[in-house]
Parts: sequence; C-alpha cells; structure tokens
Amino acid sequence: MPSSLWTHDFMDEMRTRMDPLADAVIERLFTEGKVDAVNRLMRTLVENDDLPSSQLPPYVRDYLARTRASVPRLDSEKLRQGQELFDLFGPEVMMILGFYSLPAAYAARKGVQVLYRTGFLQKRPVRRVFETAQMVVDVMTEGGLEPDGRGVCTTQKVRLMHAAVRYMIRHDTRHPWDARELGEPINQEDLAGTLMTFAFVVLEGMKALHIELTPEQQEAWLYAWTAVGRIIGVDERLIPANVDEARQLTRLIRQRQVAYSEEGVAMTAELIEGMQALTPDILDGLPASMIHFFLDQDQWQGLNVADMLKVPKPDWTAIIPQAVKYVGELTDWVGDNTFVAAKLLRFISKDIVEGMLLVERGGQRTPFYIPEHLQDRWRIKAGTRAANARRRSETEAALLSAAAAQHRTSEQNDSSKKVV
Repeated sequence: MPSSLWTHDFMDEMRTRMDPLADAVIERLFTEGKVDAVNRLMRTLVENDDLPSSQLPPYVRDYLARTRASVPRLDSEKLRQGQELFDLFGPEVMMILGFYSLPAAYAARKGVQVLYRTGFLQKRPVRRVFETAQMVVDVMTEGGLEPDGRGVCTTQKVRLMHAAVRYMIRHDTRHPWDARELGEPINQEDLAGTLMTFAFVVLEGMKALHIELTPEQQEAWLYAWTAVGRIIGVDERLIPANVDEARQLTRLIRQRQVAYSEEGVAMTAELIEGMQALTPDILDGLPASMIHFFLDQDQWQGLNVADMLKVPKPDWTAIIPQAVKYVGELTDWVGDNTFVAAKLLRFISKDIVEGMLLVERGGQRTPFYIPEHLQDRWRIKAGTRAANARRRSETEAALLSAAAAQHRTSEQNDSSKKVV
C-alpha cells in the first residue's frame, strides 16, 4: 500500500483487525475444552527454544507449516547485509532496544495496556528485556530467517503467544476490555508500531549514536524486519517498502498513539529498575540518562516523552552518550582506532550483554542465548560464556525434571483445571 493511503480512517480500521490465523488456533484449543492442552502449549512456548511438533495438536502443526510457508523468498545478499550490521553493532542494538525501543512502545497509551495487564515487568523486571533481545538475536543471526531458522521459530512462537494473550484479555469477565476506546488487544496498528520499534527506531537510535550507515545498509536492516513482519502476521498493507515509508508510518503511529498513561509510567519505571540490574552499580543512573538521550531527540512533535513517562532526570552518566554525539564522524566505529567515546559506549553495551548472559531467569525458560561466533565478535568474556553454558545445562535438566513431574500431575487432574 502506498504510504499516502495510510490515513487516519485506515489506521482506525486496523485497530479493529487482529490475526485470524493464529487466533483460530487458540480459539479452537479453548472451545474444544482442552484446558490441559492450552496449559501444555503455553508452557512449551515459554520454556523451550524449539517447538517439539510431536507434542502439538495437528492444527497447531498446520499453523507452523503455514507460517513457515509465509517466509518470503528473500534476497540473500540484502539479508546478509542486514545481519552483518548486527554482527558489527549488536551490543549497541541491545542498548537501543532497552533504552529507546521499549520506552517508545510504553509511550503508546493504548497499546501499553496489554503489556501492563500481562504483567511482563511487574513480576520480573528484566523478562521483557530478555524476550525482546532474544528475538533480535535469533532473527538477525545468519540463518535465522531460513524456513527452519531459529528466528522463524521464535517469531512463530511470539505470534501464538500474542493470540493467547488476545484471547484471554477479550474473555476476561472480571476486567472487561474496552475495544471501542482502545481497539482490539494486539491489533494490527499496534503490531505495525511494534515492528517499527525493531526496524526504524533502531535505525534512529544508531543515527543518534553517530553510527553512520549507508542508505543500502539501512534498507537491508529494514528488509530483514519486514520479513519478520510477514511471519508474525502484520497486514501486508502496513509493511513499508523502504526506509522513507517506515519513517512515515512510525511518525503517523506516534502522532496517533503517544500520550500519557499511568501504565506507561509504571512500565518505564520497572524497565529502568530491570536495566539497572544489568549495569555496574557506579552506572545506576545510566538507564535514565540513556532513555533521556534517545527520547529527547527532536522527533516527537515537541512532546517531551521522557518527562511524560516520568523518567528520572539524567545524572553524570549523561556525558557518555553526549560524548559520542559530539565527537563528530566516527569511522571504523568498533575497530582498534575508534574514538575514546565510542570505545566507552562499546564497553558499556558489551557489559549489558554479558549481564544478560549471567542473570538468572528464575527457571522459567532457557537462558539468554547468543551464538558463539557473535560472542567472539563482540569479545564477550570467556568466563561469561562458560558460566552461561553451565547455567543452560542446569536449567535444561531442571526443566526436564519439572516437565516430567507436571506430566504425572496433569494425568491425575480433571479437565476443570484452571488455565495458568
């Protein structure tokens, strides 16, 4: 769809549209009364990196086949260029996701209501950060967008989880969802806006950090994420054809959706707390400073979004991103001859990634995973990798034991068991 047709009337209609393919799978599980099947499916989605087809109903396997078939025939060279950017700037992309993409999403008053209801950050402050970062790693690693690639599998899981959340919110009689005021939960406009936080907002963030990308590199990054958009169920009419259209779509959604909400403020506060756990104590003020750095850019039609989200005022750590901003053009950004400011930012961003590898997830799912070649490229400490490998092995053993115990318990329970 040409961007000139992204009108307010069209976008209003998109707020009434959901995802018929994934919604039908979840609807069938519930309407057939297979509560245990729903429980097992959701546990499988949350606890495992892979989707073992032998444990899934036939129509779930059909969903996986159909969504896998939706993977477009990709231009391998263009995809390689996009994934090469992640090889080069992965730690900085992680920083942008945590300090820019997620706060930008929480600034959308209507869309943030779903995240708030599901409690992603209230109970586990870093969980949403992990899930967001893991999806990016899976998608942007070489081979991730092959039909059976890790990125495709992760995206299929996220799409089903969206449908499950959508179903439960729409059928919650204790807290009815106001679709007339908010639109349907996880509707098409919100899906498109979320896709742009990975695609265009990351490009904005790199520009703010003076990571100078060629137009071809920018288009390659967007190209990879539009492929993800198709797998995750974004309406084809909401998928931009190029970076200029992505900019127009992002700004239109911001114009329509960015507004104050108590839920957005709460989610941002929890995000800051979670990100502080991934940074050294001396840099406790860095999350707030970085969020201000990105959100205070002149791209919100004069609205001070960081203040709207009640982000604490920057402290001395604000000099870190500002130093990068004012050193001028940075050539060979992550090489041995970079400016001190760029090296400092890489040191901090790498430290955050190492923190993700080491933080315990409470046994809820497998640990954060980064392929070894990326750990080598980003110079992740070997001790971190070894500790992560040990924790991964221990967690997988615990999950197998828990799954066996759950299977024995489920056989003894009747079908009236409540959905977890």
